[in-house]
Amino acid sequence: MQVHPRESIWQHRNFVVLIFTGFLLSFGSRVYELALPLIIYELTQSSTAMGTMRALQFLPILLFGLFIGVFVDRADKKRWMLMSVGLQMILLFSLFIYSQTQEPNEVVFYGAGFLLMVFSYSYINARISSIKLALPTHMMTSANAKFTFTQTFMQVMGPAISGAILFLSSLYYGLLITACVYLFALIVLARIDLKEPSQALQARHFWGEFKAGWHTLRENRSLWELSWFVSFFNATALSFELMVIFFVKDELHWSAARVGIVLSCAGIGGLLGSLVTETLRRRIGLGACLALSLIGLALTYSLTGLYGNSIAVGLALFFYGFATTMQNICIWSFRHETTSAPLMGRIGGMTGSIFKIGVPFALIASGWLADFSGARAVFIVCGLVQIVVFVLWVRSPVFRQQ
Repeated sequence: MQVHPRESIWQHRNFVVLIFTGFLLSFGSRVYELALPLIIYELTQSSTAMGTMRALQFLPILLFGLFIGVFVDRADKKRWMLMSVGLQMILLFSLFIYSQTQEPNEVVFYGAGFLLMVFSYSYINARISSIKLALPTHMMTSANAKFTFTQTFMQVMGPAISGAILFLSSLYYGLLITACVYLFALIVLARIDLKEPSQALQARHFWGEFKAGWHTLRENRSLWELSWFVSFFNATALSFELMVIFFVKDELHWSAARVGIVLSCAGIGGLLGSLVTETLRRRIGLGACLALSLIGLALTYSLTGLYGNSIAVGLALFFYGFATTMQNICIWSFRHETTSAPLMGRIGGMTGSIFKIGVPFALIASGWLADFSGARAVFIVCGLVQIVVFVLWVRSPVFRQQ
């Protein structure tokens, strides 16, 4: 990879707009993604229903992820992102007003969670393409590290802030705060000025474009195989993330302050991961970085399942944040590096669908298992799955990728 030591990523204005908008949206999504499952749990008193709510938020990726990239590759990226963020903002304001004027019904929140993820994924896909337009290829790892840093910083600050909002006050006020943050993000995003190739905005044959994207993905054997491994990474990671909140809140009966502090450990680990992954990948390669993350996650899940004290859970969440951050930076950077800009929306959408293909089923199964055997059983199962995936990973050709 060619190095340009004198060129700073912060000299690119469009990237600065994208990263600041991403910072705001990371905070907002952190609040409402935590609020919605807990609202469902408050209404139903069922961890299965809570898991179903979280799973439903990933269903749009499976239904629309394969196809949404075709529209993104055709669209004006700025307008597309403004539309996606604006629709989320309107929906969140509407949901808060509904909760204050009507008797809340879980069906409404299921529907809202589904639509929020449709618009969120629509924005994320366009942002992936916009990064490719905003920066040269050699900056992709650095760019993804910066985006991951903003997301994990919210994991440090978010739980403490949302803990006060979601545990000490009404859960519904989290929706109002998120809507206000999204309004501010919309104003910032309006300042972006992307220069797109003129052919990217021309109308073409939908299925022809879809097939071209699919053919390109299948020809990129390394990205194709990596995508299927990621589907297992995500299924276990998101099951753990959902159940650990239920575990400390409902089974261990921790206070809001204690929950916020311990959950912040994941963000601290993520911050460290975002700072060292670029250097680590350069030294040992992508395959070895992901192998290390798999080992760390297997230990993390098992540690949480075997012990229930603050130190054990805090350490587990720290390593969880570090390992998942390392995974995300390596995977997203590799996708950017091996995909041309005109195809970025399609490849992003197709790989995104594969990444999340097992998540809804894993989350529903996790909720069911927690209802019958407790959250500890979920953590142990996640650890065992991670060990199996590690064995398969080190034997795969993609493990040798740099």
